[in-house]
Amino acid sequence: MVFRSVNSILVVTIVVCVGVLKNTLAQEESWQRIAPVGESFNVMMPTRALEVSRRIPLNDRDSVAEHVYYSLAGGKRYMVVSFVRTSPDRVPALSSFDEFLRGIEQSFKTSENEVSKSLTFDHDLTFVGGPARQYHVKIGAYPGVARFLGTEKMFYALLVIGGDERDGNVVRFLSSFTLGEANTNTEASGVTVNTVLTGISAADQPERRGLDLPPEPWPRTTGPIIGGVLNGKAISLARPEYPSAARKNHESGMVEVNIIIDEFGNVIKAEALSGPPHLREAAVAAAWKSRFTPTRLMGQPVKVSGRIIYNFIAQ
Repeated sequence: MVFRSVNSILVVTIVVCVGVLKNTLAQEESWQRIAPVGESFNVMMPTRALEVSRRIPLNDRDSVAEHVYYSLAGGKRYMVVSFVRTSPDRVPALSSFDEFLRGIEQSFKTSENEVSKSLTFDHDLTFVGGPARQYHVKIGAYPGVARFLGTEKMFYALLVIGGDERDGNVVRFLSSFTLGEANTNTEASGVTVNTVLTGISAADQPERRGLDLPPEPWPRTTGPIIGGVLNGKAISLARPEYPSAARKNHESGMVEVNIIIDEFGNVIKAEALSGPPHLREAAVAAAWKSRFTPTRLMGQPVKVSGRIIYNFIAQ
């Protein structure tokens, strides 16, 4: 009986160890190097990154709309943000590394939805591109680690919310950041663009599944302002193709497409409001391909809601 019990315990132990090993290997295999298109950095993340737009307040006057790349895994939020260095007369908070740090510290003093945030200096770091510092982060009940790096042209923020510097995965993420040539290959980026653009279903969006996830340090971008008819603000207004079904019936008329433009001039939503049914799909497809001049409100980039009007002439 004792021998059988020992064998049973040994089998259970082996099964548990194999299960742990499989989980560990699966986590190791899911890590991938992220190299966002247009960016000159790459970094290891535990999953494919999601790219979103966030407005980051740097002082009482200046806030900047930036691309934020994040990954959610193991109860932690991994984030990377890049900031373009500017002259003091444009955005003072982005004119030097010290001003950048002061701006980031200011951004953590503003609480959102009554959630407390704090950023505490830890130590200076060695970074080949320029100055670097590490901070302790706290957002609500979640601890975190942040590294801020500076180069001649850029500033970078790397954050992990939901872990500390003793966590091996946190160390792996922070230490993997490297600089290089700007990536131009979308397929090799390891990034999925804003879900509004890609049409990812609600089931695939962690924030919408009611999970208890580490919060974001900065507020989500505010709603769009009303811009009216936007044809004249287009940098490139794509021409719709005349559908064969409409051509056969000699259909013509005006199609009105409602769009939302993000802070960077990209169309992130398009739907036809009126017009001949056979022409609506072509008008919406053209709207998605159009680009617009970014709009600023009080000096800050904002989203814009408006309309594009297409006039189809029978062929």
